[in-house]
Amino acid sequence: MPINFIPNDPRAGSAAPRMRVQSPRPNRPASKSGFTFTDESPEQTADPGTPEFLFWQCREAALAALEAWEASAGAHTQWQGNRKKLPLRQDEGEDLNAFYDRTSFSFFHKTVNGTTFFSGASTDVVAHEVGHGLLDSVRPEFFAVNFLEVGAFHEAFGDCMAILTALGDRETRQKLLAATANLRKRNFVESTAEDLSEGIRQLQPSHNAAEPRHAFNTFKFQLPTSLPNNGGPGELINEVHSFGMLFTGCFWDLIANLFGAAPSQTEAALLSAAQLAGEITIAGAKTAVVTPRFLQSVGRSMMLADQSLHGGANADHIRDAFRRHDILVGTSATLVPSMVLAGSAPKGASLGAATRKDLVRRLGGGRSAKLSMTAANVFGTRVVSAVQTRDVPLGGVDKRLKGVVAKAQEPVLVGGSGGRASIMGALPNTTDTEVEVESFVKSLLAHGRIAFAKPKKSAFAAVGPDTHTTHVIKTVGGKKVLERVRFLCRCCS
Repeated sequence: MPINFIPNDPRAGSAAPRMRVQSPRPNRPASKSGFTFTDESPEQTADPGTPEFLFWQCREAALAALEAWEASAGAHTQWQGNRKKLPLRQDEGEDLNAFYDRTSFSFFHKTVNGTTFFSGASTDVVAHEVGHGLLDSVRPEFFAVNFLEVGAFHEAFGDCMAILTALGDRETRQKLLAATANLRKRNFVESTAEDLSEGIRQLQPSHNAAEPRHAFNTFKFQLPTSLPNNGGPGELINEVHSFGMLFTGCFWDLIANLFGAAPSQTEAALLSAAQLAGEITIAGAKTAVVTPRFLQSVGRSMMLADQSLHGGANADHIRDAFRRHDILVGTSATLVPSMVLAGSAPKGASLGAATRKDLVRRLGGGRSAKLSMTAANVFGTRVVSAVQTRDVPLGGVDKRLKGVVAKAQEPVLVGGSGGRASIMGALPNTTDTEVEVESFVKSLLAHGRIAFAKPKKSAFAAVGPDTHTTHVIKTVGGKKVLERVRFLCRCCS
């Protein structure tokens, strides 16, 4: 039987496709990743606001997001932790929120001034959360990285998946091109989660998330530490959701560049441009080296991905998209030998004893630091990815964090030059790493994202302030460690 489905956001506007009747997507085959469902409803054309509608709307949006990924990156077979299925929970209680926490994709509802807002009823929001899970399945180490730009990229990637999911729909592409023939103005696709933003606006009009996030924007890169921790609706601030708009701006401009270069500007050409941008972005995300300037790192990896996959045919379009936001993505420094190490060039996934000792000395992590190594193939260049993990004390950031540490990851690519082991690209700077970690933690504190023993009450949630925290303090090996537990959709305490 058919169902009712809204292919974008319930508040996307009159230019967007309206709710329509369609056949539901089939369940995913056993060979691919999928979802487990709760409170299932028989197939029917239910009205918005009912549990029956919410179940089918959320399910359809999540499956559409997986299809959008696979159109750019091939079959998706498992989630983080080698799991085939994760629970999709369309209504977990009262809140203006949604999150991915590695155990589920969870959505909520809240009534504000007589209107009930369902985060699971927005294809934008559902695709965004599924996007977190998709990125986590290919780069699980990002979950633990304490750099703001890595968190910002995770949030941006969720919005990119919402855009790709929207553009996977033919009627959406047709209506988008009727609204903007070249994609160079605000529209219902580049604007995400309008309904949830409206709920936040009604509760707190001055909140930064009271304006939908926009992929079509003119924001220019600034160091996150130079930005204020708070700002008005839609302003660029030192917070992961807001700062992520820099990358989604690059992504939207890349789609527009690829579409503009097509022989004809049809809805089919728009689909091809979106899927190509998705392919390059996902390939870049899979290989990007973790650094404090991570958005630039992803851009450089996208350039390398395009060179490997398409002979560099789209390099100018990628470069221009990032340049519009003052991010330079030349790849010349990414895989160039920069420093000779003791010992011979590595073979396989390990470093020789002399090379390892020399690298540890140069990284200067101290006795508590640990070095892990894996073999990596960066678009044809074989290297060893060596990652030093060390503790950054947080007592000087806030007295509530006395005795707490945050883990800092410092990756180095080690290859060969003239038969000798060599660092490829830049060597991490210890001071820079500590400053970036401390700045990220200050941002978490400013937005109430760390769960303490007695957290302040949230103005948003009825189920408790913990739903708006992303990090907790755990005891690991006798140490108090700050750890991430979830990615939120857009709420702040």
